[in-house]
Amino acid sequence: MLKIDNRIRVCSFTGGHIGRFKALVDYIKSNDIKAIFSYLTAADFYACMAGRIVGADVYTGLRNAELPFMKLVADRILTNHFAKMAISNSFSGKRNFVSKGFRKDKVVVIPNCFENISPYIVKKQNDVLRIITVGRFVPQKDYETAIRTIAKLKEMSKKRFSFEIVGYGEQEEQIRKWLKEYKIEDCTSIHINPNNIQELLDNADVYLSTSLFEGTSNSVMEAMNADLPIVATNVGDNCELVEDGKNGFLCDVKDVASLASKLCMLLNDDNLRCEFGKRSKEILSENYSMNVFKSRYLKFLNE
Repeated sequence: MLKIDNRIRVCSFTGGHIGRFKALVDYIKSNDIKAIFSYLTAADFYACMAGRIVGADVYTGLRNAELPFMKLVADRILTNHFAKMAISNSFSGKRNFVSKGFRKDKVVVIPNCFENISPYIVKKQNDVLRIITVGRFVPQKDYETAIRTIAKLKEMSKKRFSFEIVGYGEQEEQIRKWLKEYKIEDCTSIHINPNNIQELLDNADVYLSTSLFEGTSNSVMEAMNADLPIVATNVGDNCELVEDGKNGFLCDVKDVASLASKLCMLLNDDNLRCEFGKRSKEILSENYSMNVFKSRYLKFLNE
């Protein structure tokens, strides 16, 4: 967008912190800028200070449902006392931050959008059904629960299936150990930071997410764009993305038995997978398209 939209001007300031801050203030003044958007803690500080000097409204961003303690304290001060408003990209994020002292009236929710939503396509029926999960290999994603769930499903299901893990990160070796420990190496493939994630999703049949916490999950939205039914833990804004019993199922964190049971239900019912996948695409189109995202920002600015 920076290259193709001639309404966008990109400016770079050089020098030390003080010199760049002064250049920023001068630029805002000379261009009569009325609104400043900023999305990271340090940048929020500079934006708020510049806004105070020139009299511009500053809108900061809360880009996750959780923040490290020091950033939380800094953003709370900036939101409550300096910014016009803070924009959270998830409803769960707003609830969390308000519970930790952010002023409720100073936080608005505009969820992430999903660009280039593809048309709905009925999936072909595979002899071996594919369950897929995508995410960084970090504790937040709780891959041990995902692997235990697949091990439980292996005991329960008469359907042939495979499990595909897509991602990269610090827990790669631990994940490989868990695959051995829970004896599902024979049905599992690991794809390390591949360049064909969309193709892998398009070829899958069910999406699994076992996260311990989330904001608005981009990986779940990618799965919805691939017309997949979703089995996910009920964290963050997953309850906004997944209508329980309509396009997927929500389960408690670490509830292996429930997660496996819901996966088994979807593996055993071709029509249910198709129906849920179609509803996933409808939810994504209705609530998370670029047009909806733009209209939310325009409404916000015009209020």
